[in-house]
Amino acid sequence: MSQPHTQLSVFLRQGEWLLDEAAFAVGGQHYSPTQCRRAATVLDELAAALRQHADLLPSGEPTTGELPTGEPPTEPPPDDRDDEPDG
Repeated sequence: MSQPHTQLSVFLRQGEWLLDEAAFAVGGQHYSPTQCRRAATVLDELAAALRQHADLLPSGEPTTGELPTGEPPTEPPPDDRDDEPDG
């Protein structure tokens, strides 16, 4: 991964953790107005970073995980795990 991609990946993970913690705290009514505002600010920054990243990507080209138009999906590779225990 290139440096900007790595930074965005880390930022996305941090956003995931923030949302996970927020969901738990909000559900238990333990999230303050200040925490809500901070989370909203972080999510605004994350959204801006994603938009900026999208603007840098070549338009019209599929990225990893996307198929070019007209190509059927292929079977995923078999899972390395067996249903039977090792031994």
